[in-house]
Amino acid sequence: MPVPVIVLLCVLGVIVLLCAVCAIRAARIKKTLPDVKPAVQWTAEEENKYAADLSEMVKIPTVSKRQEEEWPDFALFQQKLAELFPLFFAKAENHDVDGNLLRRLPGSDPKRGALLLMGHQDVVPAEGQSGWEKPPFSGEIADGCVWGRGAMDCKSTVCCELEAIEALLREGFDFKEDLWFFSARNEENSGGGSDAAAAYLKEKGIRLNVVLDEGGAVVTGMFPGMTAPASGIGVVEKGFVNLKFTARAEGGHASTPPKNTPIARLSKFVAEVEKKDIFQKKMVSPIPEMFGCIAPYLPFYFRFVLGNLWLFKGLVTRILPAVSSMAGAFVKTTAAFTMSGGSAAPNVLPDEAWVICNMRPSVHQNAEKSIAAIKRIADKYDIETETLYRKDASAVTDAGSEEFRFLAQCVAECLPDTVVTPYMMTGGTDSRRFETVCDNVLRFTPTRLTPQQLAAMHAANENIGVSALAEGVKTYEYYIRKYNA
Repeated sequence: MPVPVIVLLCVLGVIVLLCAVCAIRAARIKKTLPDVKPAVQWTAEEENKYAADLSEMVKIPTVSKRQEEEWPDFALFQQKLAELFPLFFAKAENHDVDGNLLRRLPGSDPKRGALLLMGHQDVVPAEGQSGWEKPPFSGEIADGCVWGRGAMDCKSTVCCELEAIEALLREGFDFKEDLWFFSARNEENSGGGSDAAAAYLKEKGIRLNVVLDEGGAVVTGMFPGMTAPASGIGVVEKGFVNLKFTARAEGGHASTPPKNTPIARLSKFVAEVEKKDIFQKKMVSPIPEMFGCIAPYLPFYFRFVLGNLWLFKGLVTRILPAVSSMAGAFVKTTAAFTMSGGSAAPNVLPDEAWVICNMRPSVHQNAEKSIAAIKRIADKYDIETETLYRKDASAVTDAGSEEFRFLAQCVAECLPDTVVTPYMMTGGTDSRRFETVCDNVLRFTPTRLTPQQLAAMHAANENIGVSALAEGVKTYEYYIRKYNA
């Protein structure tokens, strides 16, 4: 038999063998969620109370402000929290930093360390957004939901945490671990409250066992073909960069325009960035671990690929951006042009035009390298690049750590119909600031969100389900109780 034929048969044999191995592995990893009773229950009375408390919180318009502005709404909000949760505010030590809430409930066994729960007070503006079915600061309870700005992001997190702590205090629960609570009033505008709080803890020599902040939630449709809800626990955040790109030229009358005006050059630049794949694609932790968690609950054809990343990792990395914008964000830096400016009149050529780009650097291509990649395109069109703000991706909390596994187990027991998985945060939270005092920073709020509720984040008609709120309270309570066992 000719050598080329032998080689071809060998190659075909290897391909067939690999396919067989992958098919067997895909068949073996198939799972169904256990049909068990959730570890938590609640009454209609409790559900109504939680909704009423969150409604009161939403009614106070704690819109993000610049540092030099006055903060009267935040003083009212903190006063309201003290009214709603009197035991916590009476018993917790006050360590507030620059008007940001930082409180500590001393544990009976200080050697066990400390747990920090957190969620921010401030919300994004609602002005200029059309389509609100309920007034944005009404806190209206209707259609089984609490409506208004901050109902989901993230006063519901604050509400769930404090409701759980207050309930445990009412029953005289023995907090063995120190329990810290932090709530910034300037998270949405990166105002530095969390930096100050983390610096305060570091100065006092306080180390935290775990930090639990907003982040992932319980969502459906996390991946095509996945019918089970997913509880995504964020273990890392991508970076955050704001860039200003400016094109300059001599201005003039629009009736005699030259070629390559500032706006024309910016347009070519933006179009090229949109068209070309300028950022490195790479699958890094926790994405392989996430696929390992969800693969058993996907159709066979997805299990065949995602259940065999040892073979298909490179292929999956290349095709993920084509699946969805969210999937693409898991494997590369993203760039979005969000603001622009030019001439002040329609018949005047600008001598200067600009665009703002918001980038989210990946774990493997940091802010410096990501900026360099897009700057090369800007230089091509004689456009200046100015860095307005930059930070790299956070550290990655090990999904195999004791703290992650403990939280994952609690979530699985309280929400047994969900698939618990590590998750990459494409947005940002205050929690990353506490990496200086904690090795286990986790981002998850145990509340169920519908696709509409997810889409309403920072948009009109923000709301959260009343039953989802109650489930969140009871899950936090279960987690704290078990953590102190």
